[in-house]
Amino acid sequence: MEFGNTDNNKILLNLQRLLSQRFSAFRLKISSCILCGNACQHHPLLCQFCQADLPYFNYQLLPYDLLSWPAVTKLIPKKNFDHLIAIAPYVWPLDTWITQLKYQHKTELAELLSYLLIDHWHNYLEIEKTNITPDNTSVLSVPLHLKKWQTRGFNQAHLIARKFSKAFDYSYQANVVIREKCTENQVGKSGLDRRKNLKNAFGLYLGKGERLPKNIILIDDVVTTGTTANEICKLLKNRGVQSITLLCISLAIPN
Repeated sequence: MEFGNTDNNKILLNLQRLLSQRFSAFRLKISSCILCGNACQHHPLLCQFCQADLPYFNYQLLPYDLLSWPAVTKLIPKKNFDHLIAIAPYVWPLDTWITQLKYQHKTELAELLSYLLIDHWHNYLEIEKTNITPDNTSVLSVPLHLKKWQTRGFNQAHLIARKFSKAFDYSYQANVVIREKCTENQVGKSGLDRRKNLKNAFGLYLGKGERLPKNIILIDDVVTTGTTANEICKLLKNRGVQSITLLCISLAIPN
């Protein structure tokens, strides 16, 4: 009977994969790019030409790890994380997509942003040859407070991180970081006010026998001053994490 159950499970898994592939192919066939309206080749919301024209950071001039860039050193002078990887500046159309995702409940954009982040991370690993593997790495996402989660209905960083971690077989520890303090909106606050606003805002909760690996990838949608990430990373470093990569869709750079 055990062998029969195993065979049935394999058949079901293969059927699920086949149906998923067929559904993905169908979505592409009926898709149109949200920027130009033309047919899509790889993702049902974005054609390959508009994807190539996105306002990426110029990595022929800049390092993939943006912490090595003087402009970021000035923007984030104090850092509790070790690497900062971002797809692009917080400009159109990424700023519009993130706003629509968060405040207009266009959750299909989480899949698009995840797709772009996965593609960017593939390029980063290929170029940097880092020792980040599923065996020594976990993914965390910047959490929302329960009140904000109930108002919004989802945490955009969680949606992106869940898809991202699955693509690379990283462990995703979704409930390790908890937002204990319902803070005011950070928009428009100075660096000092942001730090005061987020003081003691987060907590770490590990189950019995649960441990953190030596490498953590912390995912957020937008990084502005790094204050939120710094608060979380300080807790992680106190629990023995050796290296933290802050990975985001966009970096908000002052004009």
